[in-house]
Amino acid sequence: MLSSARVVMVLTLLSRMTGLIRDMALAAAFGVSGPLDAFNYAFMIPNLFRRLFGEGALSAVFVPVFTQSLHQDGRESAWKLLGRVFALMATVLIGLTVVLELILLVIYVLWPGPGIRPLILSLTAVMLPFMISICLLALFSSVLNCLGHFAAPAFAPVILNLCMIGGILVLGPALGERAELRLFGVALAVVAAGVVQLLFLWPVLRAHGVRVRWNLHLSDPRLRQIMRLLVPMSLASGALLISAWLDAQICVMMTANPGKGATFELLGRTIAYPLAEGAWTAVSFARRLHQFPLGVLAISLTTAAFPLFSQYAARGQMDRLAASISGAVKIALFEAVPVGVIMIVLAKPIVALIFERGLFTAEDTARTARVLVFYGVGLWAFALHHVVLRGFFSIQDQLTPLRIGAGLVAVNFVLNLLLIWQPALREAAFALSTSITCSVAVILAMWLLRRRLKTGLDLRGILRSLLRVLVASAAAGAVAWCADWALVRLATDHMGPGVLKLARGLGPLMIAVLVYLAAAWVLRMPELAMLLGRHGGRDDRSVNHAGQAQDG
Repeated sequence: MLSSARVVMVLTLLSRMTGLIRDMALAAAFGVSGPLDAFNYAFMIPNLFRRLFGEGALSAVFVPVFTQSLHQDGRESAWKLLGRVFALMATVLIGLTVVLELILLVIYVLWPGPGIRPLILSLTAVMLPFMISICLLALFSSVLNCLGHFAAPAFAPVILNLCMIGGILVLGPALGERAELRLFGVALAVVAAGVVQLLFLWPVLRAHGVRVRWNLHLSDPRLRQIMRLLVPMSLASGALLISAWLDAQICVMMTANPGKGATFELLGRTIAYPLAEGAWTAVSFARRLHQFPLGVLAISLTTAAFPLFSQYAARGQMDRLAASISGAVKIALFEAVPVGVIMIVLAKPIVALIFERGLFTAEDTARTARVLVFYGVGLWAFALHHVVLRGFFSIQDQLTPLRIGAGLVAVNFVLNLLLIWQPALREAAFALSTSITCSVAVILAMWLLRRRLKTGLDLRGILRSLLRVLVASAAAGAVAWCADWALVRLATDHMGPGVLKLARGLGPLMIAVLVYLAAAWVLRMPELAMLLGRHGGRDDRSVNHAGQAQDG
């Protein structure tokens, strides 16, 4: 599991680096602005459906059934199942895209609305076909992961990032000088990237012997099992997607812009909008920064772990499943807690180093950093959520974690509406409410998963590991804060603005990483040895996916 995770980690790092360059280009070209708010909102729509039909509901119910068919019935039987799922998925996605395009057209003609709404509708209509390709890409990637191949699926997002960079730098400017026209060039690049990604993955599927044949045969009992699980799973996932959509909707509706003014009327009272133009862009940039380490570390781990979890569950080896989940939880905490602490301490210099150029100003840096701080608060929960979710999915219990999340939708909604009025938060309210609800969801989900597994989770080992992680993270955070303070107080007069920005963005970060690794070595934390591919101490047994006895 950890060997595969390291492969995914390296390629995901490349993906996140190119994604960071893409976001830097967006920030420099458009700044924290209304038009970029519209693009980020529109780009969110196909990605929401990717989470539902690609990496969400369908993938969660498909992988365990496909793995079981692959190991018990052979490859040809698994290919037949894949062909039938592919045909059903493509049919639904194409039909859904056509319906949504018609709805957008009707809204645009009859009720375009004020402000940036017409631009949102137009960009969404352009990028909707990306929903089809990205969902099919997620399906084929999950098949390759089940076959033990992780490299090509992990590299595929690089293609999207490179195409978008081309759209920002080449295609967009070719369409005109106005920001709105240049954003249409980026949207067209997104659609083209979806096609290129599928073309890239197809030879890899063929090389692994995968045969994808269109076969819409609804009488297959395995397909019926997937469909039977998919309906309630989609309803629960839909509730979570509604929550994500509501975040964006609240942000756009409560943001002042030249098209709709600075105030609105409610029950005879004139109320100022609590958010300034560019609020959703600040949230989007901060979200992508917090997803950088999350994708490289936690998601890489769970991508490699999920097929292994499913294999143990399919064989009824619940002791090995519990040991693997416990080990993955320890690794996720080992990675996520220090990153979250460093993110809180160094939010402003990190944002300044990455984004502050072109139209992205120092004020934009302060807004984005404030959001990033509150995402850092919940980073540990975001990382554990991916592990626990895959644990439930492996035993074909897709509904329990999603019911938990759906039950917190109202809480998240109310928190957003209350917190955006706080001057110290504003758009950072969306990060804080997400961190709070995700933390509650993870704690509840771990408690329920422990009850579902016959052998239970290694809670004593997890808590022991967490204590050492907290000590090492506190040391790293304190040293990072001191290093940044020293640079600001002592080196400002001796460095130019650009050099100081580079020094503040990288110096304390690198020192903090070294301090954390040194503390982990001093505290003899076995997770460090595991990630380096070496044998650790006694606690390694609960991390080892071979299923040895749990520590404690």
